[in-house]
Amino acid sequence: MSDFGLTAKEYFLSQFADEKKRFREITRLDEKDKHEYKVLLEELINLHEGSGKASTADKGKALENLVTFLLEKSSVFDVYKNIRNTTNEIDHLLELNYIGKRLKEFIPLPGEMFLSECKNYNKKISVTWVGKFYTLLASNQSKSGLLFSYYGLAGSNWNSATGLTRKVFLLREKLEDRTYIIDINIKDFKAIEQGKSLLEIIDSKMKALRIQTNFDKFLEEKHPALLENSDDEAD
Repeated sequence: MSDFGLTAKEYFLSQFADEKKRFREITRLDEKDKHEYKVLLEELINLHEGSGKASTADKGKALENLVTFLLEKSSVFDVYKNIRNTTNEIDHLLELNYIGKRLKEFIPLPGEMFLSECKNYNKKISVTWVGKFYTLLASNQSKSGLLFSYYGLAGSNWNSATGLTRKVFLLREKLEDRTYIIDINIKDFKAIEQGKSLLEIIDSKMKALRIQTNFDKFLEEKHPALLENSDDEAD
């Protein structure tokens, strides 16, 4: 250790910092991928916000192309598209690949298999569809679901679709048994264009979900998390 002028603690802290840095670099887009991603993102934005009338099919295809690209370029997933089980078709089934398993301690998603869905709506996603997505996750024994859309989830705090993701998170007492439904929308797509990685965004949203819900007071019987919202279907 003396050759490096570092104490044992400083040496191991630096090694850990280097590992975290390598993980961030592995999961971010490189320069070549950034260029391709920018083209895909511009197409999606133009279809939604351009002066022409774009078809629903075109918007949906643009979203799916962007999401598939992001998932494949994350470096940690094997991505399987349009997987059909006995009752549903899943847009993307994600499984940790060799790199992902080697970097398991840095990957925020619990388990090794995850579901991803693209919802191409002209408004925010309603509570009804979030409930359906939770059912899909539960039926496939997956604790993590990525919900990609342009406008994101309806509601805020404990209301509507956003509130339901919090309620779903609280359905199990133990943290390791809880289900994460993560909303990825146009704000996040733009953040990735600016240099963030998809995994960093997922990690931050999972932390936010835990911080906002993982307190004893939120488990009290009279808390809104455990009550039905009469206005849920208003969206």
